[in-house]
Amino acid sequence: MDPMSIFLLSMQAAGLVFNMNDAKNKHQMIQTGRDLEKAAIDTNLEALNYDYQQSSLAAMKQLRENIGTQIVTQAARGTDSGSGSALILNQKSISNYNADEQTRRMNLLAKEANLRASNVLSGLHTLQSETELGRATAKEFESIPVSSAFNEFRRSKLGKEWGFGFKPAGE
Repeated sequence: MDPMSIFLLSMQAAGLVFNMNDAKNKHQMIQTGRDLEKAAIDTNLEALNYDYQQSSLAAMKQLRENIGTQIVTQAARGTDSGSGSALILNQKSISNYNADEQTRRMNLLAKEANLRASNVLSGLHTLQSETELGRATAKEFESIPVSSAFNEFRRSKLGKEWGFGFKPAGE
């Protein structure tokens, strides 16, 4: 192998080192992006839970107001708020609150499931990006004919002068 070929091969290997460093930086960028997406999803989950709690609290306050108004109205009429039509009105208000609460809870669960699905998809996209990056890096290694070039070099006059003229096992 002539010195020019050795020089070109070494330049190709040096370029590979730069490409590997670039691949490492790209991998770090992919991971940073994934971490940011995960943090955003976690923040959105917390915001959903906070909104749910606030709307439940507001509904509970409204229920208390309604029942309080019903008690006052029944007291003004001189009827017992624990029996008859007054009791039916209280139970109806509580039943409506429970139905609304169940709807709020189901909406929360649906939104949480949507965010969790987004998180899974994001993870899959990250995995895909890392796989493509790994394949591209591996392809770079395949482009350098290291073993055949080294064998040619060690058989050459210069390789023997430099002490690479040994015979590997199996030759």
